[in-house]
Amino acid sequence: MTTGHPLDLSGTRALVTGGSRGIGSVVARTLAGSGADVLINYRADDASAEGTVEAIRAAGGTAAQAKANLQRPDEIHDLFDRIASGGGLDIIVHAAALGSFKPLADVRSNQWDLALDVGARSLLLCVKDALPLMSGRRGRIVALSSLGGTRVVPSYGAIGVSKAAMEATVRYLAVELAPRGIRVNGVAAGLVEGSSVERHADYAALASACRARTPAGRLGSAEDIASVVLFLCSPLSDWIVGQMLVVDGGMSLPL
Repeated sequence: MTTGHPLDLSGTRALVTGGSRGIGSVVARTLAGSGADVLINYRADDASAEGTVEAIRAAGGTAAQAKANLQRPDEIHDLFDRIASGGGLDIIVHAAALGSFKPLADVRSNQWDLALDVGARSLLLCVKDALPLMSGRRGRIVALSSLGGTRVVPSYGAIGVSKAAMEATVRYLAVELAPRGIRVNGVAAGLVEGSSVERHADYAALASACRARTPAGRLGSAEDIASVVLFLCSPLSDWIVGQMLVVDGGMSLPL
């Protein structure tokens, strides 16, 4: 990619939470492929984090990994202490999410707390710790949501509620931080092949129904989502503030 291209992220530092697997991993690889120095946050899967870092480096990019459980505020603080030791921060992509695929009425209180803590609260805590590091750097923050944040998906339980809370957090942060030169947006994805939703008990039927409803005739890919994240992290999207971009191949449009 040539220097000066609007999608060239050379010279920027990016944090991708939940960046070791699935959509988060592809987002990390995409940002690194566009020149960003990427730090991949993950909770437990050392092998997947190492694999993503190795793939980025093999492609000529720059990446490192940082283990931190985002349900624990102290570990979030430690994560940002590590980032601060290397300089400022330009980009946060919040891809981390945890939850159980079950009806909301069956969700236990600890499962509710886990979904909300990781999906929504940790976004706010990460941003709070990132603000000093983004000062004067035209920061960009992108949160990954899903159609389950505004629509009812069977057995999506507290995950959908956490996505709704995260989307509201995006809007509030966008208004509060835009005067500081920091843009906050989100991506609401439809069903994506290879994502954690494949652990849903009725995934095959859900995927078949979504494919049939999608005018584009297929399910989404992690690359589809990562391309939109890259756009939102680039100067091409400078006039987009506080929006959730729906990326679903048109699935949510037909009645």
